[in-house]
Amino acid sequence: MSSRERSHHKGSSRSTRDLFGLRGFLFGSADSRASMKGAWEATLRRPVAHSGWSSCFGGIALFLFLIQAATGILLMFFYIPADPEAYRSTLYMAGQAPFGWFFRIIHHWAGIAMMFAVSLHVLRVLFKGAYQDPRDLNWIVGSVLFFLTAGFVLTGDLLPWTRSAYWSAEWWTSLVGSFPLIGHQIMLFLRGGENVTGSTVTRFYVFHVFVLPALSTLFMVLHFAMVRKLGISEPL
Repeated sequence: MSSRERSHHKGSSRSTRDLFGLRGFLFGSADSRASMKGAWEATLRRPVAHSGWSSCFGGIALFLFLIQAATGILLMFFYIPADPEAYRSTLYMAGQAPFGWFFRIIHHWAGIAMMFAVSLHVLRVLFKGAYQDPRDLNWIVGSVLFFLTAGFVLTGDLLPWTRSAYWSAEWWTSLVGSFPLIGHQIMLFLRGGENVTGSTVTRFYVFHVFVLPALSTLFMVLHFAMVRKLGISEPL
């Protein structure tokens, strides 16, 4: 085979690999339409402001959210959101499912750590005055993310369907029901009736697995996009 033929053969192999490979799709056919390579390089080469370790809590919360998502998907293969299967499936995960105890512990403590990281992030923004113009809209988005994170903790607490989980849900939904005007209607919506039952478990599961993750992903994209555009605020 001549050198020209070998060169042509290598070029054909590279073209085929770029066509069907992920890198070739992103930086080849897709890049010709969306300029993805330029945007990616501009993102990676943009300097990051050095604002101290206290600016890391938002990124830590995102990392813990991803751990929550990964372990939560694994736990979904074994969990049954109904009464009494919720408690039985929790016992099965803890004692019989391969590495079920491990992923359940990681999921549990990552959730607590995420709530802690988000709370510290909110306190940092308050103390440094980063909620002021032009970051006031991002402060609102971040506040929504704080309450969504609290929603993860509250809804996930009931899913094991233990006695303590039952009374915890009974207490805080009753607290919601004491709000004036629409509190009782919200409590009925959350519980699926007047009392905490298996229907409540199913509703909390839907919130915990579908509604809250979807809303959190949407608001996180908005939040990080605005952080990316405005940068990290300097101390007052």
